[in-house]
Amino acid sequence: MRTVCFHCHTVIRPGLDDGPDSSGLCIDCLREALKPLYRSQQKKQGLFECFGTANDYCDQAGCRYNRICVQRTI
Repeated sequence: MRTVCFHCHTVIRPGLDDGPDSSGLCIDCLREALKPLYRSQQKKQGLFECFGTANDYCDQAGCRYNRICVQRTI
């Protein structure tokens, strides 16, 4: 069974084409969906509301969302 992003329809995890696909969100669609929530949390924590704007570097050392924002991993 393969896993396909239900928003953009990209294959997240390839697998056998032996039946219905499983679905979820790819990392890019997940980041987009989480932006409002994470930015709100950043504001409450006294950080910049910048989730999803960094490319390869973030100077917000205390931010708990660094891994998904900058490194694009969960």
